[in-house]
Amino acid sequence: MRNNTLGRNRLRQRYPASRGLLPAILFWFGMANGPWRASQAGAIDELRLVPFPKEVIVRSGRFPLRSIRAIEAHASCPAVMTAHLRDELRLAGLDLSPALADGAMSNTVRLLSRKAPGASALEFRPEATAEDYTLEVASDSVTVRACGAAGLAHGVQTLRQLIRANRVDDTLPCLAIRDWPSLRWRAFQDDLTRGPSTTLENLKLEVELGALLKLNVFTYYMEYQFTFAKHPIIGPPDGSFTAPELKELVGFARPIGVNVLGNQQSFGHFTAILAHQEYAPLRETPYLLCPTNEDTYALLDDLYSEVMPALEFPYFNVCCDETDGLGQGPSKPVADQIGLGSLYVRHIQRLHSLVTDKHGKRMMMWGDIILRHPDQIGKAPKNVIMLTWGYEPRQSFEDQIIPFARSGHEFWVCPGVSCWSRVLPDFPAAVTNIQNFVRDGARLGAVGMLNTAWDDDGESFNAPNWHGFAWGAECAWNAANTPYTAFNRRLGAVLFGERTDHFGRAIDLLSTPGIRGMPNREFWKPALDPIKLERADRTIEHCRRVLHTVRLAIEELGVCQREASANGALLDYFIFGARRIEAHAESQLDHLEAAIAYRSADGAPAVEQTRLIERAEGALRRARRTHLGIRTRFVELWDRENKPYARDWTVRRYDDALANYDRLLERLSDAKTAIGLGRPLPKPIEIGLELIETG
Repeated sequence: MRNNTLGRNRLRQRYPASRGLLPAILFWFGMANGPWRASQAGAIDELRLVPFPKEVIVRSGRFPLRSIRAIEAHASCPAVMTAHLRDELRLAGLDLSPALADGAMSNTVRLLSRKAPGASALEFRPEATAEDYTLEVASDSVTVRACGAAGLAHGVQTLRQLIRANRVDDTLPCLAIRDWPSLRWRAFQDDLTRGPSTTLENLKLEVELGALLKLNVFTYYMEYQFTFAKHPIIGPPDGSFTAPELKELVGFARPIGVNVLGNQQSFGHFTAILAHQEYAPLRETPYLLCPTNEDTYALLDDLYSEVMPALEFPYFNVCCDETDGLGQGPSKPVADQIGLGSLYVRHIQRLHSLVTDKHGKRMMMWGDIILRHPDQIGKAPKNVIMLTWGYEPRQSFEDQIIPFARSGHEFWVCPGVSCWSRVLPDFPAAVTNIQNFVRDGARLGAVGMLNTAWDDDGESFNAPNWHGFAWGAECAWNAANTPYTAFNRRLGAVLFGERTDHFGRAIDLLSTPGIRGMPNREFWKPALDPIKLERADRTIEHCRRVLHTVRLAIEELGVCQREASANGALLDYFIFGARRIEAHAESQLDHLEAAIAYRSADGAPAVEQTRLIERAEGALRRARRTHLGIRTRFVELWDRENKPYARDWTVRRYDDALANYDRLLERLSDAKTAIGLGRPLPKPIEIGLELIETG
């Protein structure tokens, strides 16, 4: 007879613990190992784990972490797993140096106390895969068991989260967990080719964070920032991912259960490469490779041949998205003859022969273009994996999923963290997009999720994307069934080890209208476009509301950072984004103060004119100092996360803004001189501080 402590599998799969219904189910059926109390329903809800396990039972008693005498693992267990546990104990402030003991059972890790440990009674579900694991915290030991290496890695990460986010007085609650993922592949992405190029050290950090959240695939997006030995002019020397770095990253990721998925743009998004005269003959357009030129395939073969040998994961993404302009260049005669859809699929077939037949990888591709030609989907090779993407906060994504589900192709759903061209990600848009896309994908047969981040304007930092990446991990593990509010409450403790939920509160504040998803273009707009007087009061009130809210968010992030036992440096980037929003609102108020002061100077006595102009100068100098501080911090954070290439693109924007302040201040200085000479003041429009009359 199966053990009662983790029975009722079908019920719990239908009503996962993260929805708050499992405690009621477990209470109804009764539990072994002691009486079940209604208060334990709350104990389950209070656990801070991301993603939340499929099945959880909280029992009476606690395991004292300071009693640990050894970490026991089978010889086949990667050393990094036990090292991570030791590191977690150290981060928790526990001055322990537990011995390492050889275990008899494979795919098992145990924390042993001074007492003789009991045997684990937890069973795996009948349909368990290599990713299934169980975790049992008893008063005398903690045991992680798995069906395979992947499951063991997941179980160890859950144990790390228990230590980091759920210990009380250096003890863990006694509990039992049985867990498995809803989607086989759970991926996230770093865009390395829109300017920012993440350092190898930070790529490793990203992989570690992904493993903590049970993401098992990391991918980088690549157009041109790679050091191709056969084509050395393509990659910029101060900002390219190198083949040795890629190989090292793969080796780093392997033992912690993360696969590295390679990719290379293979159709559109080729502007940077085609800009070189050496590749001009390959242009369909300045942005697009020509599919009727045989040299196109020779180039792509060269690029693939330098990347694929470093990759162990059997899949490779050729991208091929956003091919607007196809059929408008040298391929036009063929496009007119066979149609754009057929021309596109013919290119896909040629790539398949390179990627799969020659280089031995299973091909993946973005699905947006072939969705425009649904009659052509069936002509794509059947073992191509389709990546269907969309980033709007829509209520349904069935129209982007069903054609692939019906075609017989395997497919992944690809939402996004809504970070592109923004000061901070649009958190509410990302939450809805990720949840609904993954929900529909899981229901309709997706085998994976790729959660994307894009650096479209070259200003983005990676760190603020971890809220969206973690939410994607939660949704992919639990088929998007977890309530967002519960996730948001748990995340700060899991990522940072904070004692309460200041991080989640900060995200809620940064999700409010007027702040959420602020575009970079809004930040760079002139602080004072000519504005009607009747709008000035509304602008002032709006800025004050923004400042009140964003300063509360900064305060919450600061408390989280002070409490953080891990990854606290990531919070610098969230704080920086919030500071940029604060600086934007402050500069609007400062410019309005300067404009109103200068306007008031017109017709006033000379002494009053001078005083008012000096007031305007003070406001603008204050704004300039703030802007200079933001610039300085941007450079510091960029250098911490990225290689030098492309940094100056954004720094130049800051410098241009500072130069504009200097011009305004110079004109105000000239106006003061004019007062001393008895000359009339220049008009506000001549100074750059124009306010428009109402009516």
